[in-house]
Formats: sequence, C-alpha cells, structure tokens
Amino acid sequence: MTATAAARRHPLVSFFALTYGLSWGAALIVLGASHFNLVELSPVDTGFIFVSMLLGPSVSGLMLTALLEGRLGLRRLGASLLKWRVGTRWYALALLVMPLLLFATLWLLSVFVDAAFVPRFQWPLFAIGAVAGTFEEIGWTGFATQRLLARHRPFIAGLLLGLAWALWHALVDFRQNFHVMGITWLLEFAIFYVATLTAYRLLMTRVYANTQSLLLAVLMHASYTGWLFALYPGTSFQQGLIWQTVLAIGLWLAVAVGFRKPMPPRSTATAGRTVNLSDNAAGPRGDKH
Repeated sequence: MTATAAARRHPLVSFFALTYGLSWGAALIVLGASHFNLVELSPVDTGFIFVSMLLGPSVSGLMLTALLEGRLGLRRLGASLLKWRVGTRWYALALLVMPLLLFATLWLLSVFVDAAFVPRFQWPLFAIGAVAGTFEEIGWTGFATQRLLARHRPFIAGLLLGLAWALWHALVDFRQNFHVMGITWLLEFAIFYVATLTAYRLLMTRVYANTQSLLLAVLMHASYTGWLFALYPGTSFQQGLIWQTVLAIGLWLAVAVGFRKPMPPRSTATAGRTVNLSDNAAGPRGDKH
C-alpha cells in the first residue's frame, strides 16, 4: 500500500502520525545534536523546537487536506478560517473562558492561600502565547476535528482529540521539566496537560460543532495560550500543582455545563455532511482513529 493510499484509507491515523513525526522528529534531531543535554540548549535550538511544534499540526493538516480533497478542500478550509458570523455567545465562550477561570483561580488562591499565586500580568508574553495558539488549529480543528465529528458525538470527538493533543506536548515538557522534577514530572504532566488540555479541547469541539468556524477555534486556542503565558504565577512546583489542579477542575465543570444539553441536530448533521463529502471525494473512508 502506498503512502497516498494509506492516507486515503486512514486519514486520522495519517494525520496524527505525520503531526507527531514532524514535531517530535525535529525536536529529537535538536536534542540528538546536543547529545540529549536536557538542561542546556541554546536559544536557537529552543526556538527551532518551538517552531517545529507549531508547524507539525498545521503542515500535516494542509498537506493531507490538499492530498485528500484538493483545491476544494483547501477552499473549504479557508472559508472556515474566515467564518466570523456566528453568535456572540460563541465568541464569549471562545475568548473569555480561559482568562476568567485562570484569573479567578489565581486571585482566590493568592488571597486565601499564599501571595505567590498572584497573576504576574506579563503582557509581552501574551502575544507569544497567542501566536503559538494560532498556527496549530489548521490541523487540530481544520482537519482532525471535522473527521472525528463525522464518526463520533462531540464529547467523544473532543475527548479523543484532547488526549492526542495533550500527549503531543509530552516530549517538549519532558525536556523542560524532568531534570528538575524527576519522576514527579508525570504528575505535573497529568494535571497540567492531560486533565487541563483535554477539558479545554472538549469545549473547543463543542464550539466548532455548533459554528463550523475555524476562526473561533484559532481565537479560542490563542486565548488559552496567550492568557496562560501572561498570567503564569511565580509559584513553586508544589504550589503549581495546586493552581493547575484547581484550573483543571474549573475547566471540567465548564465542560459539564457546556455538554449538559444535547447537540442541536442541525449542527451535528452539518459537521457530518462536510466531512463525508470530502471523504467520498478522497476515496474510501478510513478507520475511526
């Protein structure tokens, strides 16, 4: 079976393999060149890893969309990226969930537990975080979410993609924190990435399933990373686990509220039709994952 035939038969598996391969492959090349020195990397090496992580999902999404759907798929992707006429409540959800939950978490902890939890308001970092969140959604939402929604309900689709999204960060987070945290890094990763990002991706999937707007997904991701970078407190490892756990609980409560009502039939059907047409044009439908 050729690579093209495999991609047509298993588009989601192909996307995740290519995304992980591009992002992790570039990071492993840099780490290998430094003899896997996890502590001392030059700013250039760190920047290269950062860019490769951003480009992995977006390049994979664009390549596979062009391969499987051609110009029609790329036009569909562009139209979704420009789709801004959606209800104001979806903009509110996309832009305000993260800053409100994060600020409330840190402010309450700084008042009742320790002043170290106070948000630091590092505004230059907001722009870096926002840019970081912008590129990835061409792949995560523009390619993967559409196909997952064609096969699963929004909760299952968001859960599957959320776990894949969280685990995609594992190599870089390991490089940054394992030498300091040791085996407790696993606890930090489980809370800060698996629990938190999976919940947030569920919310993102809910928004996309109702709006079909890639633009809102980009804004929602940018809001998450931008506010996280800007408000990140100067806490110890133990204190970090506290506020990260509280934030994760807050996001899962938001998921419970957001999914308390069934999806409107029209939105679900729209998501399914968009992807089914693409799959039929591309070839046989692949497996579920």
